[in-house]
Amino acid sequence: MDAHALGLLEFVRVREEIAGLCASPAGARLLEEQPFVTDREALDQLLDLSGEFRLIQESGSALPVLDFPEIEGILPRLGKEGLQLEGEELAAVGRWILSGLKLRRSVLLARPAGGLGRRAEGIPDLSGLSKRIFRIVDLEGVVKERQIPELAAIRERVRRHREEADRFVRGLLDDPSHRGYWQTTTPTQRDGRLVLPLKAQYKGRVPAIVHEMSSSGSTLFVEPLEIVERNNAIVQEENRYRMEVRRILKDLTAEVSRQASELLGFVRTVSEMDTWLARARYARAHDCRRAEHAPDRVVLAAARHPLLGPGAVPLSVTVGADQRVLIITGPNTGGKTVSLKTVGLLALLNQFGVEIPAAEGTALPLFDSIYADIGDEQSIQQSLSTFSAHVKNLSAIVQEAGARSLVLVDELGAGTDPQEGVALAMALLDHFMARGCIVMATTHHGILKNYGATRPGAQNASMGFDRETLAPTYRILMGVPGESHALQIARRSGMPENVLASAYSYLDDERTDISRLVSHLAERHQKLTAAEEEAAARERELSEKRRRTEQKELALREKELELRRHGLKDLREFISQARKDWDSLRKKHGSNAGADFGALADRIQERIQFEEELIQEERDSLAPAATFEVSPGMEVVIARTGRRGTVVRPDKGARWIVETETMRISVLPGELRPAPDSAPSAAAPPSVSFSAAGAMEPPTLELHIRGMRLDEAMKLVEKQLDSALYYGIHEFAIVHGKGEGILRTAVHDYLRSMPAVEGFRFSLPEEGGFGRTIVTLRG
Repeated sequence: MDAHALGLLEFVRVREEIAGLCASPAGARLLEEQPFVTDREALDQLLDLSGEFRLIQESGSALPVLDFPEIEGILPRLGKEGLQLEGEELAAVGRWILSGLKLRRSVLLARPAGGLGRRAEGIPDLSGLSKRIFRIVDLEGVVKERQIPELAAIRERVRRHREEADRFVRGLLDDPSHRGYWQTTTPTQRDGRLVLPLKAQYKGRVPAIVHEMSSSGSTLFVEPLEIVERNNAIVQEENRYRMEVRRILKDLTAEVSRQASELLGFVRTVSEMDTWLARARYARAHDCRRAEHAPDRVVLAAARHPLLGPGAVPLSVTVGADQRVLIITGPNTGGKTVSLKTVGLLALLNQFGVEIPAAEGTALPLFDSIYADIGDEQSIQQSLSTFSAHVKNLSAIVQEAGARSLVLVDELGAGTDPQEGVALAMALLDHFMARGCIVMATTHHGILKNYGATRPGAQNASMGFDRETLAPTYRILMGVPGESHALQIARRSGMPENVLASAYSYLDDERTDISRLVSHLAERHQKLTAAEEEAAARERELSEKRRRTEQKELALREKELELRRHGLKDLREFISQARKDWDSLRKKHGSNAGADFGALADRIQERIQFEEELIQEERDSLAPAATFEVSPGMEVVIARTGRRGTVVRPDKGARWIVETETMRISVLPGELRPAPDSAPSAAAPPSVSFSAAGAMEPPTLELHIRGMRLDEAMKLVEKQLDSALYYGIHEFAIVHGKGEGILRTAVHDYLRSMPAVEGFRFSLPEEGGFGRTIVTLRG
């Protein structure tokens, strides 16, 4: 693809957004390096793979939390003679393997029907290597010395030597004969050796080695001769400890290097899957659809420019086949340039293997190249005027564009003498048409409107304009040439009436029947559009009435089921009590009839259970399908409680996790309603609801997650918060440890996002300090 067009069409910005949705840095780099696809079979395969990821996400099978650290600088070094990776680097490799295997496992559990499952099966199983890594180091790369006997023994010897040195130093500091010699009664360390702060004037009173003097010269940091040997022993043991750690890490590095080829293949495959996952996430975020394949025409239905956000006006346009040139006219700021950019950008995204933000019926061909000449590109350095810059760019396009090219030209023929500019514009259109290109061009020249109306292979279109509000509608009207509406816009902008009157007189002298025809066609098109909108409104009203009727019917059937359920409950309680009474009588009188009655009671109990199961099945079948598409982040109202909440993620089965003011619950889509725009009433009484999946375990007053994987730890934190709310616990502690702060940061971010959390703080130093967080819940 033409690099100049990629910049003009802002494809690079969109690609960066997609890369940001990758779970791994390696996947993001790979995505930014991937080429455009010009082969239909390859494009279908790429869209199928990302589409399978999207189906997994939309089916309720939530993908796990993935932790892919940066390992780009590690892989090329593997296999080098004498290589020793640091603990943090080995942990990064281990975490990469764990996350890659989690991604593989989640895909295989979802059982995708296409090629995604086969790709996941091709990921090598390196779980053995990750286990060996994490037997030596933890997730942050800290060596697990307690699990390594050699290191534990060395650390124990260091501890004993330190205790001996501390006892001697404490005795020296507390010796009455030396009282007054010391600046403080607290020992310190210099170069790993225990030293004491001796006042300079008492130098020589204590046999010692001077290690350092304070900047003022009043304090000497001395090592008493009696503890020199103990300090030497500590230093020697610590050196021995470091050497042992290096040996262990070097041996572990050698194990990783022996599997370097499998590891490289593992990273390459997982990174490629990550690019498909990012495409699926982008498609869901922008409500995209897969474009159909059209060999020789562009058909966009309700297409939106992804960088314009939800306020973008949908664009519908058709060009190609027998009419390969589309000339768009209309007022300034009417959306002509945005229309060109939308068509070009969506064509690029399609060939990058990404679903595009458009409606069903959208179809695109595969282009070998896409060219664009859009905007003011004058260059002071090259002494090029606006016109010269456009001509230079168009000259390059003329030489390179072919039968499978898309050419987008903004303000064709502008920037120079109108007659010569129009002549050059028509010659360019003739050339592109002869080459078989698909061309979209914008212009203000009236003669080019005539070209579009009379030249075989060309057609006109215009940007809509509301004559009452004198404002553009930003919609393309196919087959209708537009007017610039310069005089109407000038009046709205404050142009004096006498100037406008003079302009209209000149315009009346030159106005042609074609202009009046254009105006008449535009008015008719607006009337047809208004009629279509009115019909669509009536259809929405009928759909709403039908929905309310269905809801009333469902409510009546639900009430019937509820009455049946209560009847079965009373019968069950009666049978249970009768059986207890009969067993008591049988034990008392020794009657053998108890067995017969027990069997009868068992049959009745089985029938009750069968009826209850039927009621539950019918209740589930009555749950209405959501009349809107539920997606994470959506504001909804839970029908049975009237509480307002936010959709968090899919749950098991067809359920969704919804977060209310105080907790999270699991509900069916049919139990949800779109939340109104207005905020919920503050007077609504608080309520708490839970999923009926099972009894909730009591919370613990101190939740320990230190050393756990991030996803495992966060699940426990979420469960602890729900349980604390259920049991009325207003304060508890989370022990996450210090380390690199990964767990601490994740826990604090989660707590900060939960409305039920009133606040949180670190513990006192003696209670755990920065490794322990106290959580306070709202009363």
